[in-house]
Amino acid sequence: MCSIIAPKRQLAHAKAPTYAIVWSMPRVDSNLNNKPLLVSALIVTRVDNHGVTEVLNVRAKNKVQYGFPGGKIESDETPKQAVIRETIEELGVRPAKTTLQGLYSSLTPEGRKIDMYVFTGSISGDISPQAEIAELHWLTYEQMLQNLELLTPMTIEHVLPLIKNL
Repeated sequence: MCSIIAPKRQLAHAKAPTYAIVWSMPRVDSNLNNKPLLVSALIVTRVDNHGVTEVLNVRAKNKVQYGFPGGKIESDETPKQAVIRETIEELGVRPAKTTLQGLYSSLTPEGRKIDMYVFTGSISGDISPQAEIAELHWLTYEQMLQNLELLTPMTIEHVLPLIKNL
């Protein structure tokens, strides 16, 4: 990128105005040049006593925004194996009936490329935040729409439309 900075004053010996030309390279986030972060996530729903579908949302201890149980795919596992492992680590229960809904690409809140395998599944038993999970909430689709600032870009762009159709 090149910027031309107009002169504040003309030099006494110059016949024409003198301009400074400043060359600068645009800032490049080193993560944007690397391979995307590969993760798996599990969408868990339940129907409350009034027939309203709720979706399990979790927030990691080091994050501000909510997401879903899941995490990075290890080099020796499949996306499905990763979502099962991460759900056990984060909620203390093993998911059942995990079904791949799609692979979605977006950016993390920090600006890194991310590819997320999204699964639906069920859980049984008591769940509680484990490992890096600070809190969990069951929210309706409408409650999620009313709190977009608390959701990741991936959730807003790709997962909310999926949840609407569940």
